[in-house]
Amino acid sequence: MTAPLSFYSPADSWLHRLDPRPKLWFSLLGVLICVLTTRTVVLIGVLALTHAVLLAGRQPPRSLVRLWRAMLPILVMILVLQPLLAPGEGPDLWRVGPVRLTEAGLLTGLHYALRVAAGAFVASLPVMTTPVNTLVYGLHKAGLPYSWGMAIGLALRYLGTVGELYTTISEAQQARGLSFSRGGIVKRVRAAAPTLIALIIASLRLSDSLALGLAARGYGLKRQRTYWRNISMRPVDWLAVAVITLAFAGMLPFLR
Repeated sequence: MTAPLSFYSPADSWLHRLDPRPKLWFSLLGVLICVLTTRTVVLIGVLALTHAVLLAGRQPPRSLVRLWRAMLPILVMILVLQPLLAPGEGPDLWRVGPVRLTEAGLLTGLHYALRVAAGAFVASLPVMTTPVNTLVYGLHKAGLPYSWGMAIGLALRYLGTVGELYTTISEAQQARGLSFSRGGIVKRVRAAAPTLIALIIASLRLSDSLALGLAARGYGLKRQRTYWRNISMRPVDWLAVAVITLAFAGMLPFLR
């Protein structure tokens, strides 16, 4: 049985000790840069900077590799389909009937793949370096309604649990003789149906238990919420916000 998927990697580093809000500010501005820029070199810079910050914050390299592996199918799909579906102008590098491949199409596919990779790593930085409960509290302190932050926190927390449930169910069914690797694609999809049905039933049971647990803890009551551990912006957190804002302002002229 595989270990459950976990986004957060605990460590005693300056990055982990930062308040969640500077890290959320970094993610917001970083994703904005990835969306606005038309220069591939800017995307490479954002991707390299995010890796450097995570490694300097003692983020395990295996967590970065795991994120790359998770994104690999999407990135390969972009690199393959984008040049073929939108080849763009220019001489053909390869052509078979109406399907053509150009240098402009390849560069566009690379640009989109880098945009997705850079945006994913930038958005994952606060999730990788902040406990879920602290992240939810940081979102609430930043102005997000607590119910919204709670929904985001539960999604992050139970995404790994659902993945673990799927692995457990599929391994149990394979131990009983069910095969997912024989026959054509239609037969494989039909073979996966029992696993998906069992996963849906287990997820419904999990959601029911979660709802009962939240109700037992008074979630949804119209009272002033209290916290066992408060968080506040320290001078170093404000300094981080200032550095991030200045860096973003400095990059604005190079986005186009």
